[in-house]
Amino acid sequence: MLPWRERYENLTGKGGREAVAAPGRTATLNGLEWRLEGVTEGRVQEKFARPLPPRTRVAVVVTSVRPLTAAASRWFAQDGGAQCKFAVVDRAGRRWEPSFRSDLAPKTDHAASCFRLDAEYKLQPVPVGQKLTIQNAYVVPADAFPTLRVEVRLRPDPGTVRLLR
Repeated sequence: MLPWRERYENLTGKGGREAVAAPGRTATLNGLEWRLEGVTEGRVQEKFARPLPPRTRVAVVVTSVRPLTAAASRWFAQDGGAQCKFAVVDRAGRRWEPSFRSDLAPKTDHAASCFRLDAEYKLQPVPVGQKLTIQNAYVVPADAFPTLRVEVRLRPDPGTVRLLR
């Protein structure tokens, strides 16, 4: 995603559809129902891990997505699982991508993105009506933590889902 693309889309109204979910509600886009399950503060899980930068906090974000149609169900098994991109944005418009550090959030069986693997590690559809829970960790400035919202950019049919808290 190019850094100026979001501003262009917002100013011109071109480039994709958008769905916004109020706190505690769901947003539906392209046959997928999205929900922000929670944003909690995480911490470095391992005693000897690299410390975080000063004045930062870890935001552990849990979202869920549920396909409502057969086409939406098949979406999970296409394009190598790279059809959605997660980020958090604060009230000032600052944006952060998920951290690659696996020691910032507790271990769970949640997915890390919009894909589901079978026993042979092949992409597979998520059945219609079944929920996929996704967990990501972000390192953000301490002042941004209280105002974070989640954004999910979808492709190939472009769209953005905004989940407010």
